[in-house]
Amino acid sequence: MNNTTLPSYQIASLHVSNLHYDVTEAMLYDKFSQVGPVLSIHVCRDMNTGRSLCYAYVNFKQSADAKRALDTMNLVPIKGRPIRITWSKREPHVRKPGFVHAEGRDPRAPAPRGRVPRGRGRGGTRGNLRRPAYRAPCVSRGRGRQGNGHDNFNNRNEEVQPHNRVDQIRPMGYKRLEDLEQNESPQDIIITLGNHRSGLELLLKGDGEKLDDGMVQMLLKVFGKMLEADGPAQSLSHILRLITKYDFGTRITKFLYGLLIEQSDTGREKASVHLKNALKVAKALLAVMPSESEKTVSMMMCILKTVNNGLGGILAVQAMYDDVNEILAGVGEELKKKRQKRKQRKARLDAMDEISQLEPPDDFRQIPVFPQLQDIQVDSQPFIRPNLISGAYRGIDHYLDVQYRLLREDFIRPLRDGINEIREFGDSDAKHRFDNVKVYHDVRVLFPKADDKGVLHRIQFSTENFGNIRWQNTKRLLFGNLLCFSSDNFEREVLFAVVADRKPEDLEMGNLTVSFVYDNAGEENLVSDDESDGDAEAAEAIPRGRRTATARPLINMRKLYTMVETDAYFEAYRHVLAGLRDTVSLPLERYIVSCETDVHAPAYLRPGTRGRVEYDFSSITGKQTMVDVLGNQWPSCGELRLNQSQAEGLKLALTHELAILQGPPGTGKTHVGLEIMKILLKNKGIWSRSHVDARNAASSCPILVVCYTNHALDQFLEGIAKFSSKNSVIVRVGGRCQNEVTKKFSLFKIKQERQRNEIGFRGTKAIRRAIWDLRDEMRSRQDDISVNVNELEASLHIIQKLANLNIPIQFRRQFHDASACTHAPGNIDLDHELLSWLGLKAKTREVVYHEEIGNLQPYTLMLLRSFQHTDEEIGRAFYEKGEDNLHILHAHILAHKEEWMKYNNETRVEELVEEEEDMKEEADMVQQQRMLDSDEFRRIAPAKNTEDEMKQLMEKMGAMTFDDIHHKDVLQENGDGWQQTSKDKKKSKRMLRKQLSKTSIMTDEEEHSVYNIYELPIEERWRLYRTWVNRWREQFLVASDSQIIEYNRLAAQLAQLRRLEDAEILQGADVVAVTTTGAAKYRDLIYKLKSKIVVVEEAAEVLEAHIVTAMPKSTEHLILIGDHQQLKPSPTVYALAKQFNMDTSLFERLMKVHIPHVTLNIQHRMRPEIADLIRPRIYKDLQDHESVLYRDEITGVAKPVFFISHDVHEDNLRDGRTKQNLHEVDFLIALCDYLLKQGYEPEQITILVMYTGQLFAFRNAMPQKLRRGVRVTAVDNFQGEENDIILLSLVRSNDKASIGFLATENRICVALSRARLALYCIGNMDLLSTKSSMWHQILGHLENADSVGESLTLQCKNHPDRLTPVKTALDFKNVPEGGCGQQCQMRLECGHVCRRLCHPDDHSKNKCTKPCEKLLECGHRCSRPCYAACTACVKMVTKLLRCGHEQKVRCSESPVDVSCQAKVEEHLPCGHSIKVECAKSGKVDQTNCTEKCNSFLECDHACKGNCVKCYQGRLHMPCAKSCGRTLICGHKCTSKCSSCPPCERKCQTQCVHSKCANKCGQPCTPCKEKCSWQCKHRECTMLCSEPCNREPCNEPCEKNLKCGHPCIGLCGEPCPNLCRICDEEKVTEIFFGDEEEPDARFVQLMDCKHVFTYENLDQWMNQKEDGNAIKMKECPRCKTTVWKSTRYGNIINKLLDSVNKVKEKQWGDAMLANESRGQLRDEFRKDQIMKKYHALELKGILEKLEARPSPGKLVAIEKAFRRLQSLYNLEQARDKLKAGDETIPRKYLSAFDNDIKMMTKWVMLERSQTSEQEDENFQNEISRLKHVLEYIKLFARWTQQSDPDLEVTGHIQILRQKLLETFRPYNAAIKATVAKSFKRIYEKAPGLMSTLGISEAEKKMICNAMGFAAKGHWFECPKGHVYAIGDCGGATTTAKCPECGSRIGGERHQLDPYNRVSEVMDGARRSAYDEDMDRNHIPQEMLRDLHQEGFF
Repeated sequence: MNNTTLPSYQIASLHVSNLHYDVTEAMLYDKFSQVGPVLSIHVCRDMNTGRSLCYAYVNFKQSADAKRALDTMNLVPIKGRPIRITWSKREPHVRKPGFVHAEGRDPRAPAPRGRVPRGRGRGGTRGNLRRPAYRAPCVSRGRGRQGNGHDNFNNRNEEVQPHNRVDQIRPMGYKRLEDLEQNESPQDIIITLGNHRSGLELLLKGDGEKLDDGMVQMLLKVFGKMLEADGPAQSLSHILRLITKYDFGTRITKFLYGLLIEQSDTGREKASVHLKNALKVAKALLAVMPSESEKTVSMMMCILKTVNNGLGGILAVQAMYDDVNEILAGVGEELKKKRQKRKQRKARLDAMDEISQLEPPDDFRQIPVFPQLQDIQVDSQPFIRPNLISGAYRGIDHYLDVQYRLLREDFIRPLRDGINEIREFGDSDAKHRFDNVKVYHDVRVLFPKADDKGVLHRIQFSTENFGNIRWQNTKRLLFGNLLCFSSDNFEREVLFAVVADRKPEDLEMGNLTVSFVYDNAGEENLVSDDESDGDAEAAEAIPRGRRTATARPLINMRKLYTMVETDAYFEAYRHVLAGLRDTVSLPLERYIVSCETDVHAPAYLRPGTRGRVEYDFSSITGKQTMVDVLGNQWPSCGELRLNQSQAEGLKLALTHELAILQGPPGTGKTHVGLEIMKILLKNKGIWSRSHVDARNAASSCPILVVCYTNHALDQFLEGIAKFSSKNSVIVRVGGRCQNEVTKKFSLFKIKQERQRNEIGFRGTKAIRRAIWDLRDEMRSRQDDISVNVNELEASLHIIQKLANLNIPIQFRRQFHDASACTHAPGNIDLDHELLSWLGLKAKTREVVYHEEIGNLQPYTLMLLRSFQHTDEEIGRAFYEKGEDNLHILHAHILAHKEEWMKYNNETRVEELVEEEEDMKEEADMVQQQRMLDSDEFRRIAPAKNTEDEMKQLMEKMGAMTFDDIHHKDVLQENGDGWQQTSKDKKKSKRMLRKQLSKTSIMTDEEEHSVYNIYELPIEERWRLYRTWVNRWREQFLVASDSQIIEYNRLAAQLAQLRRLEDAEILQGADVVAVTTTGAAKYRDLIYKLKSKIVVVEEAAEVLEAHIVTAMPKSTEHLILIGDHQQLKPSPTVYALAKQFNMDTSLFERLMKVHIPHVTLNIQHRMRPEIADLIRPRIYKDLQDHESVLYRDEITGVAKPVFFISHDVHEDNLRDGRTKQNLHEVDFLIALCDYLLKQGYEPEQITILVMYTGQLFAFRNAMPQKLRRGVRVTAVDNFQGEENDIILLSLVRSNDKASIGFLATENRICVALSRARLALYCIGNMDLLSTKSSMWHQILGHLENADSVGESLTLQCKNHPDRLTPVKTALDFKNVPEGGCGQQCQMRLECGHVCRRLCHPDDHSKNKCTKPCEKLLECGHRCSRPCYAACTACVKMVTKLLRCGHEQKVRCSESPVDVSCQAKVEEHLPCGHSIKVECAKSGKVDQTNCTEKCNSFLECDHACKGNCVKCYQGRLHMPCAKSCGRTLICGHKCTSKCSSCPPCERKCQTQCVHSKCANKCGQPCTPCKEKCSWQCKHRECTMLCSEPCNREPCNEPCEKNLKCGHPCIGLCGEPCPNLCRICDEEKVTEIFFGDEEEPDARFVQLMDCKHVFTYENLDQWMNQKEDGNAIKMKECPRCKTTVWKSTRYGNIINKLLDSVNKVKEKQWGDAMLANESRGQLRDEFRKDQIMKKYHALELKGILEKLEARPSPGKLVAIEKAFRRLQSLYNLEQARDKLKAGDETIPRKYLSAFDNDIKMMTKWVMLERSQTSEQEDENFQNEISRLKHVLEYIKLFARWTQQSDPDLEVTGHIQILRQKLLETFRPYNAAIKATVAKSFKRIYEKAPGLMSTLGISEAEKKMICNAMGFAAKGHWFECPKGHVYAIGDCGGATTTAKCPECGSRIGGERHQLDPYNRVSEVMDGARRSAYDEDMDRNHIPQEMLRDLHQEGFF
């Protein structure tokens, strides 16, 4: 024990040393307060490291307490280290009570860096010592507090005056300044002088040494050197502020004036230094505080100029002077502007004051809620007055008038301004961006749609200007948005509607469901008899004129409207405005209107109402506690389990009828709100029993809880649910609930549950019965509104079938004629033709354009490439033009290049959109906030159509739907059987969506003027189609305006009945919780609740009008909880917010007029470094709870708070004034990934963004693993929430120095106060600090704490000394594993060293991948990975195998089990040899042979197949060599070698009138226009395609060219574009030789524009081709085909006629081809059995047939079908053979089946033609297989003989060898050998011929004796016994087989299914009866085979 005698100070101090570095003031306070009342504790702490410097001072009030602590606490361990206590060697120092630390800072926060005492802190920065003081927490009181018995927990200790401190601050002296100037760096000078304890302030103030010229000179030197550095900004600002505060500028001015006496050179040099320093000071003052320093600097500048001139004009000084003077001039100009603005603002405020005092021109209750036409007129100037925020209103009418007019103007002004813009710029100006509204053109009302809330309407708008809008995330057309329609540019006609149903997929098509709204004031009048309580004055206060409905404008469904949209959520405005208009009296009016500050207790607690009221506090104290709620004896803070400010807030809320509770971030305002609810619900009997309703004995009056957002509502209700009793009834009325806990409280769910269980109050059954009756009535009236509504809905998504459309007969006939040209008679497909006409059936074969360049001449291709055209563009141009002409192709590319690029880009964009993952978009979030449970779209009748049924309906009605494009392969009319590619499908889908979304149609006059629908451009065709569809829809629009009104009346009646049902539920509740939207919409229900207590959470975010209209008239107690320094209300019109104070909430306004309130001041969320960002700048008294002092340090980053500054510019996004910054996106994603590697869970990290555009940029860029848990959201949507780590993206960075709403302090507050552990922010901090004083202060604080910079410092968890700066996302690659760049080197449990780079996670989850290296039994080491169990040895060793080869095998393997890999030669049955692995020797056959075929085909080309593909030469592959021959049309043949098929390219044939539209190989349709060849001498009277009946005219042309010179052409011919004078060089260029003749006349070929002398060109055109070849004439210069020259029309027509004849021969007869195709299709349908064998093959052939192939290709298809039939016949024979005899050898059947499969595959090879060689080879194989079957039957019989003949056995072996073992073509020699063997066998053993055991001769004798006229009378029973049926051969009766008793015969000419036709007697395969019936249906090829086989 220490026995030191203590002085008898009243206040005593102890010195505590040997402190552990983790000991805090709070720990010491807890320890020492056990022995006596501790006044304060000061721990001396290093500011940068936070480590204790081993001592502290503990101050006690009495010396006895200090002695007791000295005796009992000395050497007691704290944090494991014994402390040492001695009497303090200094006087005790006691600071003012309160949580106030030394220098006014938190002891854990970084402090300004200084020099005394010196020391190095963390990161190499200097630190200083300070003595923080710890005090027990104390709560700051709200303004205007009343003494209502708070003394129990509000008593303060008397303040103790501090004694003089030993370390008192002294003024800075000259020596100290000199030392700084000489020895310190500029930055260190700033840090030292910026320290509050430096003494600079005392020096400038004049408390120290006198500020003589010497001191001023030294200060100027120090300041001059100091200003060479830029910061820290906060310290520099402090120094400059002191200079300004103590008018040091005037001292400088006087000092400078004294320099005029300096005349020597040395003096002038010194003077120049002083002048420069003074200019530096002036420049810095102007930069940091221009307003305060402008006058001082102006005076300095005047003296500076005078002094400099007096010293002879020092140039360097003059240059600096000019620079500073220019800055000063700019500052002056800016200040002038500011002063002007202040004057204007003052004038505006004065005007506002005057306006506030004006009387309104009319009664606001007479103003309708709905906008009127005059409201949106240009000259409309509404009367509005500002919201009063500093005083009281004159009365209730004044208050309501202001609120009503402001709120109404808030949603009307954007509409008015937008419509005025439309009138100014025109509504068709698509490029103009309207600021206030969104404009939609060509809007058409399609049809009405019945809903249980009334008649809705389906509208369609044009989407042409909205191609890039993502309807999933845009805020356009959200539920409830107000729409304005007009068909006369808003002159006289205006209709209003709201969005009733929003589906993004419908919006893409331009479809929307709206509800037209009308001002029916009678429906809004809520003052009923029971609500007014018989108050006649209240009832009469509602003007009668307003109670009648206004006239309803008619909706014209034939008109095109312009639609304007505002963002205003009209439903909220509508009901709130109606509430304001209907309000006569207002609860708590004395505070809300009169702003009285003397707040009474709630009426139900006042002594006049009842006696002493005691509340049961046991719900929060945990024990029975009764409290006189209005008395002074309240439980202590500890008993209430609240801190002092929370306890004050609780008491204020319970004892004041108007209570305001402000809760800064993290202070627990929601917690206090829940504690208030606990007490109120626990004591419900007190505040609810006073209400007695006349009709209800004890009507319930639930607590009404109002919240701004669904999230806050659910959070608050979830808290209530935790403590509410089972009997408590909670009802939630709000948007769609996403919270599983509170979902059961929703009004919708409760109603559903009660209806399901038939539970209700009295009257419920009657209400339900009335609802059912009313719904039946509405259902019966549905058809009066719109019949066939499902069909109308389906028509929006399909192309209608032509049969459904009532089109003029002449158009229908044109469709019929066009379809007849391409379809067989009887197969006319008008729907297919309609789709082709609309461009939806274009060629679907995907053309690879770059491959088309192979058809170009190399020289042409080279030149086109030289023009920078791509191969894709060149190939596409050639494909579309069909000719190899340089000029034509170049011009075509230039004309279409932009279009092609646009298409490719659109395709890529669409692919990206389609692949994008569905995510919850912001539009959905807004809608969920707006939509209530009752807003779901519902039909009156039960849904008749599910989604599948709707699809079926669309299939039934439509010729094409979107599903057709997605899931069906649409085949082409004249195609080659190609299916649509994905690109084609996207193109078709895009076209269909685009055209269906358009609204333009033809007028009747335009439709009547159409003669030929096929001559219309594609856009006009779609307009005409939409006209037909619109006419079809009109037949279903049967509703009249009166019927709609009546239906809406019934809907309103239904809504009232449902409200009565809802009211019964709400009136039985204890708590009714609503959002502000729900409160507005259910206002009538809420008014009937008679609630006395209203609790408003987030009250500072709600517009004042929303709160006052949500309060029932019965309200006696209003509790407002919120924080106006976070988010504020958001009016639609910014000007109303700023100029008329509309963004000031009721919460904030009442605080400003000093209504008593409590501000919570202890935050439980943020670590101190984060909280320092918002205090004291926003919250001056915000303190930290002890729990936040021990927050875990952030892992992996050096600082828990850091702001990364950059200057990468933002991006503007289209549609929606939003921004994105991809640099910030990439950086924060990389940082997020890095933090996850540190072990943080995704749920611990939230990314906040300031702009919606940035939100979607994050979602698009984030990897999937981050999306699953890391939340990305906008700051406004995160209000009231928190998380451990916040990553904040500020986005704004631009050259315009614009930061938008980032300057709003409320948003800054929210953004910076969401984090618990760490906050990392990225943005352009320089920009923000220059445009916002708040950001400037924050930046200064960050600089002092060294928490801002261009790079974030990462700190390795395992190696704390390894720091990694990261500036961009790429820098994170330096820490790929989340640690640092060095190797881990940690020893694992297995003994190996970790091979990974440094990583923060532990090694328990890592598997060691190094080799195991354990010694196995064989002596080798294990080579498996270390983490895997050891297995048998896998080391490769050489071993001798059974076959004699040596091979490397695994050590553990036995040679017996190893397959030898050595290569050996194997001889195959086909005669070839191949190299195979030894293990496979003897196991391969001819199917493994790859020997090249090299046989010569019929075309003389070598076969490119091999032994396998050509089936050992028996069936060769089709020739694959490209043909390349020139076709008759001039194109090169692109098919493979065979007879060339008709050309598939686009036909080039053209004349001066038109161009052929057929394929090139099709015969051209002759032109029927009149020949245009004429001149004044001669004229042709024939048709264009007929021979001309005139001779060429060779007279000179008499016309003049544009240049004025004579034409060089001939009369009647097109004038050449060359002039003999102007283009002499080109005209006289020698080609034929006579071009230079002065009288030469020229002809220009119009196809290529080349010019020739007519005599030579005539001769060229008339000469014959070599060998009389048929070839079109070409230009002699460029070889372009001549088509359009009328002079040579006879030659062209003659050649065309010859070419057409060849084409007709090649193409064949189209009608015959169609007939053949139809016959084949019929055969397909008939032969169902064949499908069982070759279903896939038949499907492929059918698809080719449906593609309508050319006649030539049709032959190849038919040939394939016939070949399949031959194979099918063989397969049937095989099956009969297998069924009739079980002894059939299976190995031979297997070989037979393999051959069938091989031949089937060969048959289905793609061919355009077939050759005779193929036919011959195929027939040979068919013959072989027939013989194989015969051999198999023969072999089976032979094996059953007991003593086979040797010769027969020899021939059996010969047959096996020739038929099954010989792999050569089945030629005539082999056939002869086979026939000879069969003949010899049957001669030697006739019994082998059949199962009857008789010879062929005997069978013939039996057949002749029976006398049957034809074959097919012999049959077999199930066991193979033969019997005969006479007459027609058809079975007519049944019997039993005499041999075995089986059933034989049949009935009605149908053979018993177990019997079959017998072939053994007469070889028949069909019965005689079937033969007679079906003989005509046997294919000709089969008949031929049967004849050859001898059947006929």
